[in-house]
Amino acid sequence: MRLASFIILALLLSGCSGLTPQQQQPITERPWSEHYQALLAADSWQLSGKIGIRSPQESHSANLFWQQLQQHYLIELSGPLGQGGARIEGNTDGISIDIAGEEPLWAATPEALMEQTLGWQFPVQDIRYWVRGIPAPGSYYDLSLKQQLAHKLTQNGWEISYLRYNYQDEFAFPEKLTISRNNLRLTIIAKEWQKPQ
Repeated sequence: MRLASFIILALLLSGCSGLTPQQQQPITERPWSEHYQALLAADSWQLSGKIGIRSPQESHSANLFWQQLQQHYLIELSGPLGQGGARIEGNTDGISIDIAGEEPLWAATPEALMEQTLGWQFPVQDIRYWVRGIPAPGSYYDLSLKQQLAHKLTQNGWEISYLRYNYQDEFAFPEKLTISRNNLRLTIIAKEWQKPQ
């Protein structure tokens, strides 16, 4: 079950100039449509922080490093959950996951890998939008705003709550968010956002 939880975390993860969370006063609010378009266009970024998963049976956390370069992504998890860590790398041609002490796994899509290992699916492609504070394009969503930023988002049966933002460079980026459905909840804390060099 520990491995299953670990794979769930890995697969759930598939704008941004240099961002280090700071205690700053909120910037002047820009219209939501402007904010949305700017973050939608930010397809290359890097995030360092922590991720936690909680279910009725288990609770785990790990350090998170996530680099997105357009369609290519690299995700590294380390800490108690990883027992030595994991490296996930993928693009439009497929995804591979290398967990310390396990045989490497490969699949054509993150959804296929999740289905093959766990027997159920999650809208994996959506999370790269949710983590930036915007709904994923192409499917229905319900959104409530607070100060022209996403506050609660419901999409594909999942609820995303934005608990804290980091204000820098005339933009606001999620610093803490939860993604939940039924009894499963993920928490992501972004300690640093930056544009890759």
